[in-house]
Amino acid sequence: METPADPAPEPGLDPAHRETRPLAAVRPALRASSVAHRLITLVLGGFVLVYFQPILVPLVLALLLAFLLLPVVRALVKRGWPTGLAIVVSEGVAMLPLLGLILFFISTAGPLSQELPKYQTRLVFEANALIDWAMERVGDGPAREQLRQELTQDLLPRILNESARMAQRTLGTATAALGSFALTLLLTGFILAEAARFREKFTEAYGKDHALLGALVGIGRDVRVYLVAKSFISALTGLCVWLFLWVCGVDFAAFWGLLAFPLNFVPTVGAIVASLPPVLVALVDPAMSGWMAAFVIIGLMAINGVIGAWLDPRYVGQAVKVSPLVVFLSMLVWGALWGPVGMILAVPIMVSIKVICARIPALEPIATLMKG
Repeated sequence: METPADPAPEPGLDPAHRETRPLAAVRPALRASSVAHRLITLVLGGFVLVYFQPILVPLVLALLLAFLLLPVVRALVKRGWPTGLAIVVSEGVAMLPLLGLILFFISTAGPLSQELPKYQTRLVFEANALIDWAMERVGDGPAREQLRQELTQDLLPRILNESARMAQRTLGTATAALGSFALTLLLTGFILAEAARFREKFTEAYGKDHALLGALVGIGRDVRVYLVAKSFISALTGLCVWLFLWVCGVDFAAFWGLLAFPLNFVPTVGAIVASLPPVLVALVDPAMSGWMAAFVIIGLMAINGVIGAWLDPRYVGQAVKVSPLVVFLSMLVWGALWGPVGMILAVPIMVSIKVICARIPALEPIATLMKG
């Protein structure tokens, strides 16, 4: 019996090419669909981060606080303390100095906000005098007068008003963040209670020698080392700024030192932002000479330079260092999503992400790209 012959291939068309042609046509569509899915996921993720900000910001703060308090809770539990009591005591001891700082911040922010118009008026006067001095040395009469009016009556007031509104918004944002303090403590308590039983449950589920358990322990240790070291360096920076400005006689010296503590978590930019207000106050203070104002500028640069260039790399360590480009982009992204609080939390969040990626083999290349 004769078998039917295979159909003849189309003239001028290779059979292998005929079979691969549909796949080649499908691949661009699959790539486009994958890109579209990723863009949609990115947009939805940004929407979730913005919409659920009142919950996510306290949650991130609670996670960072839990990393700091977990060794204390475990030490108390090993001494025979009940887990609930150990959590309450550790949170209470850790919150006592923080509550003092919060009360001091609230009591100082009000008078400072009331004094802002006075400093603004004085700054306008000094800026007008500087503009008049500069205009006398450039240009002819009519053009010089027109330029002076545009600078003093339009551009300068607009910049100062926007700066004052930004300062008041920042203070309002900080006060609102402090208002979620109770939620942060509550979330921290739940996280610590779950962490106390996490090793036991993980061992029961996956076994005692599972590699993921060691990775999770290492992640917690690295993040904790960063938080402790960075908190110590930031506290030292705030204390030095406060003492230096107090010796120089700058108004609200304690508040500027307190402001330097959280802003020191933002590399480079934070030190500049924290130094600008006391420098402006020193420049417009009629009781302070020009030489003293210059000394204030040099002193703040020296404090931030020594701590940022010597102490910070030595005690924070290179293991958690993040690329300056990653830091800058993360500050832009988290600042756009969560405002000033997001800029402060940007670096701890990115350091935590880098540490997690470094401990997971599949994500290790991401950690390498983020490395500073």
